Formats: sequence, structure tokens, C-alpha cells
Amino acid sequence: MIRSTGILATDFELPETVLTYQELEERFGPETMQKVLSGAGIRNRRVAPPGVCGSDFAYASAERMITQHGIDRGSIDLLIFCTQSADYFLPSTACVLHERLKLSKKCASFDVNLGCSQYVYALSIAHGMILSGSASCALVLTGDTMTRTLHHKDRSVVPLMGDGGSATLLGEVPVEQGFLGFELGTDGTGHQYLMIPAGGFRQPLSAETAKESVDSEGNVRTAQNLHMNGVAIFHFAITVVPETIRNLLTKLSLTMADIDLFLFHQANKYMLEYIHKKLKIPPEKSHFFIEEVGNTSGSTIPILLTDAWRAGKIRPGARVLMIGFGVGLSWAATVIRWPDNALGVVPKA
Repeated sequence: MIRSTGILATDFELPETVLTYQELEERFGPETMQKVLSGAGIRNRRVAPPGVCGSDFAYASAERMITQHGIDRGSIDLLIFCTQSADYFLPSTACVLHERLKLSKKCASFDVNLGCSQYVYALSIAHGMILSGSASCALVLTGDTMTRTLHHKDRSVVPLMGDGGSATLLGEVPVEQGFLGFELGTDGTGHQYLMIPAGGFRQPLSAETAKESVDSEGNVRTAQNLHMNGVAIFHFAITVVPETIRNLLTKLSLTMADIDLFLFHQANKYMLEYIHKKLKIPPEKSHFFIEEVGNTSGSTIPILLTDAWRAGKIRPGARVLMIGFGVGLSWAATVIRWPDNALGVVPKA
């Protein structure tokens, strides 16, 4: 019976195409882009080329991780794919990835669609399934191409979003290591603050949903594009994130001082710095990875985690707190004590 689970390996993949600061400066003007750089902390963002899906980035990450670590594909009996931009309405994209990765038919596979909190949600699901005996080795993949949901004249979101994907392997770790606990939450009253109104069965695509509208800030979009109430999302984040972290630490009988590294969903740097200041998190206990890639939605935390691991900020025994928050509105946090048997991080490609 497995008693403790944790992260054994990670990797991520980004598109080569870069939407640069200079390109958007020509589109939106120097003043707008200077505000983006100074506030959001984003200079460039990665954009998937035509025909490339979020699952392709997930596949590339997983294939490289499996190959370089010599992981037995037959041992993987759970595959969770986190995405808001699935390949198809059906089947589940996890089933497509299952075939591409040549996994066992005894491997359970399904998708999780929960935006910026979906990675930590998926970790909690995998952790619970392994502890229950329903699985023993899990592959949690993320991948999104949210830049395709944006109207090219919407200055509120185009300068922020990027595409990418990741792979994380979960399995048994020594007792008292690995995941120490989770804190999950939802506030469905704010679901309209971050959404694509049209395209589902509630509001099918039509000539009407394709009509452009301009808001009071001059942003152009249709009902088929991503809509974000930035002010509402900001106030949500600065309220729920500190509260969730405090609740989780209390539940685990830990203090802020007990955490060696805090990894937050990379929404924008101003928001993160505000929260860090509110929680009195010292700079040496934080890590940022947003300036050259943008907000990659549900992939930001595993990308950030991998980059911090490569940078030497994560070592066996370290306590790492991760928290994602956003669409839904939803949030999820976890503390993991980095296991002694982690396979190591895949070298940068």
C-alpha cells in the first residue's frame, strides 16, 4: 500500500514563435506596452504556430521526460491532461495523448478543464487516486493555446497570454515526503469574470457571436473571444490567495517560515509582488518565469516549477508551496516536501 506520493520528474515545452514587445508596441502603442512591461512584467510571449495544439506541447514534454529518464511506459496507469483548449469536443484529448505516448490499456485517461488552477487540482486527483490504490504511477500533462482565443485588437489580454505545455510524473516517495496536503476552493459567482461566452452548447457560434464590440477602454472583441474583467480578477486574487495559503499552513501545522519556496500562478508580476509583500515572502523564497513567455494559463506552475528546479532552488527535503487561481473562479494550493527519490529535472532542451 502506497503511503506517500510526490513529484518524481518534470519537463515543459514552449513554441519557438515569439510575439515580441516591439510587434505589440506597433499594434497598441508605446504607452500601453510600457504599462504592460512595468505592471505585468511581460516583455515577450510564445505563440503556437497554425496547426499546433496544446496537446503537442504536452506530448513533446512527456516524450522527452520518459525517454531521458528511462521510464517504463507500462508502469504509467493514470494520465490526466489539463487543458482549456482541447483538440476536439470529444474524445477527451487525454485519450489522444494515451495513443501517441503508447501507454498501457490499463492506464486511466481523462481531461481536467479548470484554467489556471487546473495543474494543482490534477495533482490532488492523482495523489488521491494513488493513495486509494486506483493507480500507482501518474502522468499529469498540461497544454494550452489560449492565444487563439484572443481578439488581435484586445489590448487587455493579447500582451499577457502565451502558449505552452508540460509533463509531471507522480509516484511513490518515502514516508513523510511528497504532498503534505491540499486546499481547494471555488466561487462560482465570479464565473463571468474570465470566460469565452460563445462556442459551447449554451451559446453556439453564429453570425451574431462573431460581431465585434468595443468596450470603454477601447478593447475590441467578439463573444467568441476570451473576456477578462481584470479589476475583478485582481481583487479576487489578492484576497483569496493569502487566505488560502494561511488556511493550508494552519491545516498542516506549518508557518510561513517553514516554506522554502513559494510558486504562484504567473498571472502578472505586479499582482504577484503585491501578494508577496502582503504575506512578507522574502525574494529568495520566490521565483518568477513570465517575462519572456507570458501567462501560459494552466501551464505556468509546472513551467515555473521546472525552471526553479533547474536553477537549483529545489533540493531534497525542501518544502515547496504551489498555488493556482483564476477561471471559475477557482483556486488550489499544495505543499510538497521534495522527495529524496526524485529522478531529477530534464536538462534544458
